[in-house]
Amino acid sequence: MSEGPDIIARVATSGALAPILHSEVATIEYIRSHTSIPVPHVLACGFEANNNLGPYILTQKIAGTPLEPIFTLLTPFQRNEIITQVARWMLDVFSIRFPQIGSLVQQDDGEITLGPVTRPVFYVDGRAHLSLHRGPFPTARAYFLACAQRELDCSRVMFAQDTSADYQRGVEDVRLQVERTAGLMFELVSRCRGLDEDDPDLAPFSLDLHRLSLKNIHVNPEEPSKIVCLSGWQSITTAPLWSCARLPLWLRPSLSGGGEKERTELCNIFKRAVTQIAGRDSLFLRPLDLDDTRHTLVDLSEYDAVRDGFLILPTLESILATLPGQEDVDGLSALLDPSTLVGRMARINLVTRGSNAMFLAMPPTPVEAKAPPGSGGPTTPRVEIAT
Repeated sequence: MSEGPDIIARVATSGALAPILHSEVATIEYIRSHTSIPVPHVLACGFEANNNLGPYILTQKIAGTPLEPIFTLLTPFQRNEIITQVARWMLDVFSIRFPQIGSLVQQDDGEITLGPVTRPVFYVDGRAHLSLHRGPFPTARAYFLACAQRELDCSRVMFAQDTSADYQRGVEDVRLQVERTAGLMFELVSRCRGLDEDDPDLAPFSLDLHRLSLKNIHVNPEEPSKIVCLSGWQSITTAPLWSCARLPLWLRPSLSGGGEKERTELCNIFKRAVTQIAGRDSLFLRPLDLDDTRHTLVDLSEYDAVRDGFLILPTLESILATLPGQEDVDGLSALLDPSTLVGRMARINLVTRGSNAMFLAMPPTPVEAKAPPGSGGPTTPRVEIAT
């Protein structure tokens, strides 16, 4: 038997996740036929849930080396070459327009069209089995409203389960938190500036590639400035141009603050490349450095309001209290109340970076008290907080 190419098999853990694989294959084929971006070669695929294997994709193994472990070892020239090539490809995709927000899907006749969005938050943790509105969506505002409704629908299913009265009482606070979070999300969408007709130049839709990471970039190990393949095409969606024209995540400032000077230099290389390729008047440059309420909505739409509500709720309250021209001084004062855990977290977030705000905001752990010798008295319990 002659030796063939190495094959990578990816199988969905549930038939309900087939739309994600289906869209991934359609996206790969669309990118292959409409751009010069090198993508994985799909050898075979199947999306029926009733076969012995389940939904699957077979791809030829990528010959290159992932860029993530070697990027910091490259010379300035090699990094420049890679960043410039990524900028060129992002601009190529940015020039393509779509009529709605959704994910690509291939029809039986081979035509690739827009279908429901395949972001994981619509499918993971049992959500794939729920009748959620996944689009396509005609406007950004419709998409964000659907994300808020998604969290309400998911939480109501969970809280409506046939469980004991004690359990229902235990989750009541969480239910109220989700209801308030969704309500604030609805309000923020209605008040957010720059959506849809507010910014007609950046309202059209294109494929959003800014989430592709260094591990998705594969380079020639003998010539690491040459990219041989881009992987990671699952859950790619279309988005407004203001969301697509963003720095790749691996170029954005780190929350840890480490290597910030070097990261800034790399960002400048990307911006210069965009300017050289598309010109100073490129539409891509206009929102590149923006980090406004619209982008916060994008981030919030990816969260689970049940699991992450303790983060989402104070964020929404803070944003709504400080919208330009609509500042709520009393609301902001209440939000920053240092006598509350949320208030301490908000204050800490204003002056620190990283994800330890909640830990830092916690009251000091009681010190274990020792009983006098021979008293036999109890000691103060020690409280340990898992972070």
